[in-house]
Amino acid sequence: MILNLDTKDLEARQELERRLALATPSDTMRGFFFNGALAAVRELGDEAVKRCLEAGGEPSFTGFFRYPVTAYLRVIYTAAWQLQEARGGFEAAMRHVGYMAAPPYLSSAVGRALLMANQKNPRLLISSLPTAYRAAVSYGQCEIVWTGPQSGLLLTKHDFMPHLIHQGALLALFDAMGTPNVRVGGHQEGVLDNAVSFSWGEARS
Repeated sequence: MILNLDTKDLEARQELERRLALATPSDTMRGFFFNGALAAVRELGDEAVKRCLEAGGEPSFTGFFRYPVTAYLRVIYTAAWQLQEARGGFEAAMRHVGYMAAPPYLSSAVGRALLMANQKNPRLLISSLPTAYRAAVSYGQCEIVWTGPQSGLLLTKHDFMPHLIHQGALLALFDAMGTPNVRVGGHQEGVLDNAVSFSWGEARS
């Protein structure tokens, strides 16, 4: 299938090409991210899943195996382009792909242990994200900066994931804990640098 790309889609394709050009063979990530993207497009049918698998160059992905980040980038952009009509635009679609990355991880033994260790306390769980990030990918840096008791920033550097993926994943984590009044935003600070704001309850980011 040839996807019809408008101006914004062409900008997204250029962004994808920039990210791909900066990646090296040593830049890898766990398979659960890929499985989340496949789950996101499953609502569109088997053909949509097949296109994502073809984009990733694999017949399937195993949760804690490592795969090239270039494959993931091709999968998530393919997923977002297919989902954008149903989800109200490319950005919303990409955020949804990020949201769907969390359930495969949280349902794993490691993810369940993470939730149990933090007793569904949002601040404790968010504070543990840099450690989870290092275990999930081979590249980049992740830091949490607290701006209040219930608000902060997720900062990543040399990170191939778009900030929209992180926004979606954070929303999924908060939802998994039943956290009320969650607000998540963000922007790209450099080609591979992101700043994602978050707050919950009565806090203001």
